[in-house]
Amino acid sequence: MDLSKIALDVPTLKLSLAIVGGLLLISMVRIVFLLRTNSRLRESTSKMEQQVINQHQALLSVRSDSNAWRGELQRMFDSFRAEFSKRLEESELRYKEVQQRCETAVKPTEVFAPPPPPPAVLAKIVAPEEKPVLPVPALNIS
Repeated sequence: MDLSKIALDVPTLKLSLAIVGGLLLISMVRIVFLLRTNSRLRESTSKMEQQVINQHQALLSVRSDSNAWRGELQRMFDSFRAEFSKRLEESELRYKEVQQRCETAVKPTEVFAPPPPPPAVLAKIVAPEEKPVLPVPALNIS
């Protein structure tokens, strides 16, 4: 494009200056809007980063609380298991002692029981004569 072909009169220059000025003004307004949007985005980005940090800290605290709770439950379970295994051993010992007492209590009665009499002695024992039982007379109450 050749500048000699364009008419350089005053109204054309004013028109071109108005168009360029308008475009410059529009671009300046656009730049201002973009700067405001950019500052809002920076603020929201910093807020989101802070929120992520807070959530991460909350997650870590929940995880540590969960681990502490799990450890406490494990310790309680271990103590209960130890206590009940101790009680089981004690009850088994008591059962064995009671069983031994029963066995020792039964054995002396077997040892001290008199032996049965020989058959010759049984033949000598004579059964006494039995008398018939007479009925009792009824009482007359008048």
